[in-house]
Amino acid sequence: MDIGGTRTRVAALEQGQIKARRSFPTQSLVELKVGLDQVLQEAGWAKPQAIGVAAAGPVDMRSGQLLNPPNLPPGMRTASVGTELQATFGCPVYVANDATTAAIGELEYGHKAQDFVYITWSTGIGGGIVCGGRVVWGATGQAGEIGHMVIRPRGPRCGCGKRGCLEALAGGAGLAKAARRRFGQAISARELVTLAQKGNPQALELVKTACQAMGQAVALLWELLEPELFVFGGGFTGSWDLLAPRVLEAARPLARGSLRLAVTPLGDDVGLLGASALWKHISPDWGALQAGRVRTPG
Repeated sequence: MDIGGTRTRVAALEQGQIKARRSFPTQSLVELKVGLDQVLQEAGWAKPQAIGVAAAGPVDMRSGQLLNPPNLPPGMRTASVGTELQATFGCPVYVANDATTAAIGELEYGHKAQDFVYITWSTGIGGGIVCGGRVVWGATGQAGEIGHMVIRPRGPRCGCGKRGCLEALAGGAGLAKAARRRFGQAISARELVTLAQKGNPQALELVKTACQAMGQAVALLWELLEPELFVFGGGFTGSWDLLAPRVLEAARPLARGSLRLAVTPLGDDVGLLGASALWKHISPDWGALQAGRVRTPG
């Protein structure tokens, strides 16, 4: 399950292959359970062996509760996803941040690099870090919150409450706010990028500013981690030819090594694929939301 800011996607997977899927607006736990039921019926399963959940924003890894992620609708911001799904479907449930889960999908099924940073660039900005083939979770599972690195301390206020976060400077929601101020009317980030592609100078300036912020973040991450690759996913990768050169232009003078940027080959399924493999990579200190564990065949 991949719980996004506007839509939730559910799929039944077996050995990395999607057997059935559903997509519906993100609203509440009720829709999640209905969607899961529908996918199980289509796959012909009585119950799943385990449920892996990728959720936007911070997550309590032990309880599976969402910790007020700003990009989710109010009905989901404090939802106890893990305990509710475990009680309903009677199987182990694993819940993690969506960008870290996408990094697991990339590690298992995508570029399969052993040292990389995955960056989701969409309405918000998230990240996942893999070092030596292992996911970096941090002390409580919140590592990789790249979108909330402060790039400009006096910059615009972010949904997390801080000022100048990468997400506020380069995320889709932040760009839409900047576009409204510049153009005096509501313009979505997608519309803004389209205008930039058509050569609109004001739109190009705003996009370049966003790319500069992303480039600064990439350079800082390279100096800290020296990844072999930065893998990008999310809606902004649809305009990669416009954005990537500008990100590299901003990042290269700030980093002492060779930077490699790539788009995930898994498209929108990267989060679902990562969620299906979440049980293999989650910290044993947290475990599943059930005494029983998922066992590998044999």
